[in-house]
Amino acid sequence: MSLRLLLFLARKSLFSSKLTVVLLTVAVAAGAGIQIANTANLDGFQAVLLEEGLTHGTGDVRVEPADGSTFPDGDGVAQKLRTIPGVRETVPYLMFPGAVGVKGRFLGTPIYGIGRTDMMPFHVSRGTVLAPGDSEGILIGSSLAKRLRVDVGEKIELRVIFGAAGTAIDEENLGRYTLTVRGVVSGSAGAYRFAFVDRAFLGAEAGKPAAASGILVHLFDHEAATRIAAEIPAVVPAAFAIGWRDDDPYLKNYLGANDRISSVSYAMVIAAVSIPMWALLYIHVLKRRREIGILVALGFGRREVFLIYLLQALVVVAIGCAIGALIGLGLIQYFHANPLFQWETLVVRPVFTLAAFLGPVLVITATALIAGSYPAWRAAKTDPAQVLRRLE
Repeated sequence: MSLRLLLFLARKSLFSSKLTVVLLTVAVAAGAGIQIANTANLDGFQAVLLEEGLTHGTGDVRVEPADGSTFPDGDGVAQKLRTIPGVRETVPYLMFPGAVGVKGRFLGTPIYGIGRTDMMPFHVSRGTVLAPGDSEGILIGSSLAKRLRVDVGEKIELRVIFGAAGTAIDEENLGRYTLTVRGVVSGSAGAYRFAFVDRAFLGAEAGKPAAASGILVHLFDHEAATRIAAEIPAVVPAAFAIGWRDDDPYLKNYLGANDRISSVSYAMVIAAVSIPMWALLYIHVLKRRREIGILVALGFGRREVFLIYLLQALVVVAIGCAIGALIGLGLIQYFHANPLFQWETLVVRPVFTLAAFLGPVLVITATALIAGSYPAWRAAKTDPAQVLRRLE
């Protein structure tokens, strides 16, 4: 028999009980809409974690001198690392312990020297990044700016310890500077409590113009970090390299937790859709036994009867998922305007992708087919002789 005829009979039988249709549609639409919004928000959370922790954080691979000192030619090392396939960008930096302060009140913080790059290890909240060669400007973390009550354009004192901590009392090892705040920066990798100056300026003051304490390596594929880290010692023998998954349990565990939350969310939606789908369709089959008996008596085989009642589940899914997609779209727009989490430049907004819609729809469709299979099988097993004689 034609699929068109089977679909007509399925729709005719299903819509004979409007309450059943409404309840099934509500269950599917609610499950699809909520899961679409959940998926988009979780995708957005993962994206912002990678953006903050890696792209505008400490990079996919962190490369440091194996002996714990500095690379004498940081730019040369960075250039060698760029030749490795899969490397997107390399950012050399120079770091010394130090402090920033106003009117004699100082707060200890690492002082980073960094050049101009598209992948700064921070976000600029206010002001601008340092221009190349700017030896009179400084960027300070938002936490430091708040505690010292300074803002863009104001003067701030900088102290840098160029020698080991034990020799800090030697005036030759201590740099004293008055700089202008060019910008206030933030970032979940710690930038909100660090200070940043021009690397060339910091290197010149330290007597190491080209030195770098380390190199932040950015990759096209974040998941390739461990593999590329293992290749780096062959390119730069004096280097120690480690990928972010091996060096950053915070980020790795957050991503793992995000995946587990996604799995739990899907499990809850599957339960919320499958139970009413199975129960309502089963009750519907029991109420339509005489109709099923007549179909069998007219020559419909068990396979056709099974397909008729399985198609009912698909009809409900088609209607429910269409409505659920609209609900999900509305929720995505709401959460885009009202983010679930917001802290300075770290904002978790839902990611609008085709996968965020297709994933929940496919899972709910598979759930409906499984949940609707038993009622359809029960319909196919109906004995027309007993039903039509009112023996069942």
